[in-house]
Amino acid sequence: MTANREQVVEKIKALMSKTVDRGCTEAEAMAALDKARACMDAYEISEAELQLTKEETAVLRREPPNSLDHHNIKFHLMGAVADFCSCEASQRRKREGKAVTFCGLPSDAELAIWLLDSLAVFVQAELANHLIATLPPRSERRKVITGFVKGCCERISDRLHALRDQSAAAATSNGRELVAIKSAAVDAKMKECGIRVSGLYLGGQADGGSRKAGAAAGDRASFGRPVSGRNATPRLR
Repeated sequence: MTANREQVVEKIKALMSKTVDRGCTEAEAMAALDKARACMDAYEISEAELQLTKEETAVLRREPPNSLDHHNIKFHLMGAVADFCSCEASQRRKREGKAVTFCGLPSDAELAIWLLDSLAVFVQAELANHLIATLPPRSERRKVITGFVKGCCERISDRLHALRDQSAAAATSNGRELVAIKSAAVDAKMKECGIRVSGLYLGGQADGGSRKAGAAAGDRASFGRPVSGRNATPRLR
């Protein structure tokens, strides 16, 4: 972010701080807001960029230590969720649970925790529906579960990556610069905490039909909050 652009961002923040609660008249507050919006349009400054300052650093957001991960659903999804939310993810497997940690700017990391939990609930519910519909024998149930979870998580991950790529392709130069700033903040925090992201391996024997059923279910997953307004693309912050 260039020095001139930083000055514009600070000016917009100052304008938006002129509220009735802070002693301005309603007319003064509305005039200041109109000027702020005009500056945002002129310099293509987003709400996300206003929230990001030079001093803001990445944080770690962890699930509760006793968090469960039935059938390793969160483990399968956390990489794609992290990528979608401009974060990095890791999971420590301890006796008391399998808590996932996201490293990112506060709003991004909090959204990643919410999205991962929401998607895990979705996959587990769809898995239950599949098992009820197919009623596999006990000897085949593990393959059926593994196949469905793989297919569903792979499809959801593919969709998340596609949305990320679509957002990157539509981003302005300022938007790409904002992504670079976020990435640098995340890398610095990961290095500070000595966290490394390892590759994910989706092992285990899988039933082919259940894998296809899982992929079909993955097409129905919802990812939450898209950007709204003119020329919006389905991306987060």
